[in-house]
Amino acid sequence: MPASISPESTRAALASCEAPALLLTGEFDLNSPPVAAAEIAEAFPDARLVVQPGAGHCPWIDDADRFVATTAAFLGG
Repeated sequence: MPASISPESTRAALASCEAPALLLTGEFDLNSPPVAAAEIAEAFPDARLVVQPGAGHCPWIDDADRFVATTAAFLGG
């Protein structure tokens, strides 16, 4: 497996990320379920995990207002 996509390289790259990260997943997301998103969030030094209630894999479609509010709050808007 190329180093650029190895799990170890990926974890190291995420751990060195200096910017805050928002991981937003839907409560019913089957592609990126909350448990998996939480595991990824743990790899960042400064991550916020938000699980959008009632949403699936496209939370911006399932509840656009909540998605925008969450994203804007994270960005400081």
